[in-house]
Amino acid sequence: MKNKLLTATVALGLGINVAMAPMAANADQIQLGFILDESGSIGAGNWNIIRQGLANGIDLIPVGGADTYEVSIVSFSSGATVRASNVLIDSVAARDALSDAVENYNYNGGSTNFAAAYSTMRNVLNNTIGNADFSYVNFATDGQQNVGGTGVAERNSLIAAGVDNISIEGIGGGVDANDLRNNFCYPQPCDTTVPYNFPTQGFYIGVANAQGYADAITNKIRVVTGQVPEPGTVALLSVALLGMGIMRRRKED
Repeated sequence: MKNKLLTATVALGLGINVAMAPMAANADQIQLGFILDESGSIGAGNWNIIRQGLANGIDLIPVGGADTYEVSIVSFSSGATVRASNVLIDSVAARDALSDAVENYNYNGGSTNFAAAYSTMRNVLNNTIGNADFSYVNFATDGQQNVGGTGVAERNSLIAAGVDNISIEGIGGGVDANDLRNNFCYPQPCDTTVPYNFPTQGFYIGVANAQGYADAITNKIRVVTGQVPEPGTVALLSVALLGMGIMRRRKED
């Protein structure tokens, strides 16, 4: 295995030094998986904010650089739905088509089934995970699993398939933050303080509402793809996957 040390430091005008990623010397294929809660407690209005936030983040994925990005999206409520499966962002047209699709995702509502969410994402990523240099999954929920068991076995199966990092946004006050931090973040121990040691630890961040998730996910995508996050939201949301000495781990061929 190889490690890449991200050494470029950017001053954000907030009294924080932020380690950012230069363009990789060797092209990497980076797999991005997004799991979105669309249970009844989210509601249609918040779902619209969540899907628009993710669409805005996808619009930020660079095209034509050294790295390539592959995006998969799963939403869950009583069950889980594959919204996007291994979409290669290899052109502006491909990126725009995915962003437009996300903006138009319907809302289902229902219960909260973590197990279905993780097992469905595993099945999607299994198709191409062997080709990816890095595989990162982001899980967002506003509640606690209430059908389908605990979801821990399914989370473990996703990791066994080859996922490098599972990071989480807990939306609002109805989440079980201890459960999410202790049983779902990966690698453990779950990181809860800025600067986040991504991707060598999974991180957990609580946001107040759907707009907090929307802001967080766009800044996460900026950092994962080596772009400067918006300074005004980094300190407020504690998101940017920031810190000196962040490591990106290359998988063995």
